[in-house]
Amino acid sequence: MTGFSEANIQDNAHILDKDTNRLIIEKNDRYFQTKEQPQIIVRTVKRVNKLTPKHLNKFKRTVFIVAGVKKNKHNVQIYSSRDLHSAFTADTQVNIIHAEVSELRSRNKATFNKGLRFVFKACATTIDQQYEYSLDKYDLTNDEQTKISHPHKIALPIALAIALLITGLVYFFKKDPKIKK
Repeated sequence: MTGFSEANIQDNAHILDKDTNRLIIEKNDRYFQTKEQPQIIVRTVKRVNKLTPKHLNKFKRTVFIVAGVKKNKHNVQIYSSRDLHSAFTADTQVNIIHAEVSELRSRNKATFNKGLRFVFKACATTIDQQYEYSLDKYDLTNDEQTKISHPHKIALPIALAIALLITGLVYFFKKDPKIKK
C-alpha cells in the first residue's frame, strides 16, 4: 500500500469490507501511474445528511463517493471536482446510484459493499472514458454499463400498459348502455 492509496479510503462508519478496500486501493494505484492522476475517494460517515466533502472546489480530477450511515439508514452520494463535472452530470450520478439502489439501501454489510463496489466501478469507468484510458478489470462490463445508461427500461412498457388500460376503460364506459350520465 502506498501513502497515496490510504488517503482514498476514510471509513469512519466502519462498513467497508476488504474486497471494497482492495478495489479502491488497486484502481487508485493505477490512476497514480497516469499523467492526469485522477482519484476516487470513498468516505463513510455516521450521518445521512450533509455529505458534501469540505473544500470540494479545491480538488482537481477527484471524485468522492460518500456513504452516510446512521442506524439502519444509508445514503450514498457522488461528488466530483469542477474539472470532472462534464463527465459526472447530475443525471449520470443519479443513474449510477439508482442502478444499485436496493443494494445500497441494504442493512446487510456484504450486500451494501457489493452495491458500493458497483458505484465505485461506475465512477472508475466514467473517469476512464473521460481520459480515454483503456478499460480494465476494475471497470464495469458492457452489460453493467447498459444498466446505468438505460435505467428506465421498464418505464415505457408500464406507461403503454396504463395507456391501454385507460383506453379500454374509456371504451367500456362509452359502450355500456347501462351506464347513463
